[in-house]
Amino acid sequence: MAESSSLSAPAPDAGLQIYTSSSPQLQLHDMIFCLAKPLALKAAVLLNIPDIIATHGGGEGSSLSVEDIAFHIAASAPTMNMKLPNLEYLFRLLRYLASYHVFTETSDAGRAVEFKRYRYGLTAVSKLLMVENEYSCVPLVLAATSKIPWEGLQRLHETVMEGCPAMSKAFGMNAWDYFRNDPQENEMFNRAMASDTRAVMASVVRVYDHGFKNINTLVDVAGGTGSDLSMIVKEHPHIHGINLDLPHVIDIAPALPGVEHVSGNMFQHIPPADAVFMKSVLHDWKDEQCVEILKKCHEAIPGNGKVIAVDAIIEEEAGCLQRMGLRSDIEMMVFTDGGKERTEDEFKEIFRLAGFQRYAITKLPFSLPSIIEIFKD
Repeated sequence: MAESSSLSAPAPDAGLQIYTSSSPQLQLHDMIFCLAKPLALKAAVLLNIPDIIATHGGGEGSSLSVEDIAFHIAASAPTMNMKLPNLEYLFRLLRYLASYHVFTETSDAGRAVEFKRYRYGLTAVSKLLMVENEYSCVPLVLAATSKIPWEGLQRLHETVMEGCPAMSKAFGMNAWDYFRNDPQENEMFNRAMASDTRAVMASVVRVYDHGFKNINTLVDVAGGTGSDLSMIVKEHPHIHGINLDLPHVIDIAPALPGVEHVSGNMFQHIPPADAVFMKSVLHDWKDEQCVEILKKCHEAIPGNGKVIAVDAIIEEEAGCLQRMGLRSDIEMMVFTDGGKERTEDEFKEIFRLAGFQRYAITKLPFSLPSIIEIFKD
């Protein structure tokens, strides 16, 4: 009698180690091979997939087939002479990103060819990857996947051994000098920072609306070209805004309603004001330098004045926010000479050393940074 064949899966070997989602092997593999995540996002952005679905999908909740997406990729890249992408490879990219809820995925079981069964739509995540979105994260994706962070992170072990920024090891100069000497990378970095600040500042202005009402003069320390301060003053036109930064930054700052640009050095002097605003400043510096900056802030404000710092606080409780804070701390090791993300206790100590008496923390929704009010009295 002939043996019958079967397509059913064989029974597992009793001695075989079965991986579970909590197994150390899978946890380690997830860390090792996470490189594919940001680069897959970059590929989707460069292929213009989120905007293609938004433009040609037919409205909210709609989707496109792999073939439709491929056609529009070719049509949106005239230099490719309407060459269609490889449909199977495009499907595999979309399928991978859909597994992380970057895209929705639906299938029609009636179609024989596997990639022809599937359609892909936008999620809240992929909407942030649309170029046309006001809060688009496209510049962040492109900057984070450029050669700068990757080359720097390759030298992380040297940073740990020598206590120096990996950027200096990788490029022979610190990050700011590198950007000053590479206009293309500098533009990419500035676009990424502007993209990030739009989303964070929109949240700051909304959540901290009450905190700006009793301020008449507000100085933004290391405020760049004044975009953060401009968003505050636009919502609170009674505020006279003073944007303080180094001369080469102020030289290219545009005229902004309600904002006075002042060139200077925060380690030497901060113009007098009712309050001082600082976004993502303290994490760039060592503790001793933070105390110096905060002492200058202390001198600049009256007895009832305050410093409003927008910075990340490393969570004590394990979870996604803690991991994000610790990941950002690694980036500070790579890019800065002594910069770091801090716990609440670490912030408390530098506030005390700078002469401040108390502080209050306001969490921002959907964001790593928090608003930290630091008071003299």
